[in-house]
Amino acid sequence: MTTTPVDWSDDLLPPPFANTDRPGLLDAYTSLLAEPDTGRELLVLLDGCGTELLAQHRALTPTLRGLESESRSVRTVAPSTTATAMVSLHTGCAPAQHGVFGYRTFDPSTGDAVHQLSGDGVLRGEDWMPRPGLAERSGRRFIQVAPARHGRSLLSAMAYRGWELVPHGKHDRADVAVRALRRGGDSAVVHVHLDDVDHAGHVHGIDSDTWREALAAVDAELGVLLRRAPAGTRVRIIADHGMVDTDPEHAVELDQHPRVREAVQAIAGEPRAVLLRAPGHDPVHVAADAQELLGERGLALTTDQAVAAGLWGEAGTALDERMRGRAGDVVILARGRWTIQCERLRSPKDSALIGVHGSLTSAESVVPLIQLVI
Repeated sequence: MTTTPVDWSDDLLPPPFANTDRPGLLDAYTSLLAEPDTGRELLVLLDGCGTELLAQHRALTPTLRGLESESRSVRTVAPSTTATAMVSLHTGCAPAQHGVFGYRTFDPSTGDAVHQLSGDGVLRGEDWMPRPGLAERSGRRFIQVAPARHGRSLLSAMAYRGWELVPHGKHDRADVAVRALRRGGDSAVVHVHLDDVDHAGHVHGIDSDTWREALAAVDAELGVLLRRAPAGTRVRIIADHGMVDTDPEHAVELDQHPRVREAVQAIAGEPRAVLLRAPGHDPVHVAADAQELLGERGLALTTDQAVAAGLWGEAGTALDERMRGRAGDVVILARGRWTIQCERLRSPKDSALIGVHGSLTSAESVVPLIQLVI
C-alpha cells in the first residue's frame, strides 16, 4: 500500500529511525553484553534529565558537570517516555519490536488502553513483552535496586526478568546500591533508577524550585554512588527522556472536532504523543480531521505513515499483526508546549500534569549518555 509522506514539522526532530538511523539509547545497556563477564557494572537511569535541561542548569549539577568529558548526547526512542525507553534499554529492541508504545498502549484483545507500568492487573510481562532482556542473555548476576513495590509491576516484569530485586527505602537508595555492588561479586550488574527529577517535573514543572531542588539532590546522590562504588566499577549513566512545561491553556481538546469525537473510541500513549483508536473509520480521514483541529499545535498522521517514517522502528518495516493492534490507527505528536487531551476518554490526572514529555522536540528527545570507569 502506498503511504503518503508526512510533511514533518520544523520544530520536531526527524523520527528516531528515519533514514536508517538507530537511536543511541538502544545500545546503551545491551552493549555491555560484549564486555568481559568479569568486572562490576553500575547502570544509572536519570529519569527526565534531558540534555537541554542539564545544560541549562549546570550550576546545580557539579557531579554531572565534572563528567562532561565522558558525556555525549544520543536520541531516545519514540514516544520519549519511561516505559518505552526502559524496555528499549533493557532489550536493545525498537518499540516496533517490543510493543510498548507509551505510558498506555492498546491491548488488541480488548481494544482498551492498558497502563504499561502496572498492567492494570490484566497483563503478564512475559506474555506482553517476550523479547529477552539483559539477564536472560547473560550468565552474570543482575540486581535491580528499587522500591519493593516495583517487583510487582508490569514494567519490571518486562524490563527486569531474571533480575534479583534488592529493595531500598525512602532515604537509603545510594547506600543499598553500593552494598549491592560490593556484595554482588566481581561480575555483578546493578541498576538504580533515579526518578525524583521526573516526579518533581510532572507535579511542579521544570521551572520550579521543587524541580531544581530535586535535580540538585539527584546530582549529589550520583556523586555518592560514584565516590563509594568499588574501584574498577564500569558506570553507564543515561536519561530516558527530557521534559517541557505546559498549562491548561496549552491543551487541545479532541472532542472539539465533531468528526474526531464521533470516530475516536479509545486513546492511549502520552499527553504529547497520543494514539487514537477509531474502529470502522478511515484513519486517513480521522488524521486529516485531527490535523484540521490541531493546526500548528501538533502533527497528526496515520499509523501507516508513522511506520513508513521510522517513528517506532526501521523506516518502512511493517508492524506485525500483534504490534499493529497495540499502536491504534492515528498518532498525534504535540508541538511547542501543547498537549493533546480527550477528557471523555482520558484520566483526569493527565490533565493536571505540568511537566510533560513524549513528543519529538529536542528538549524531550535528546539525552545524555555518560560512560566511565571508577
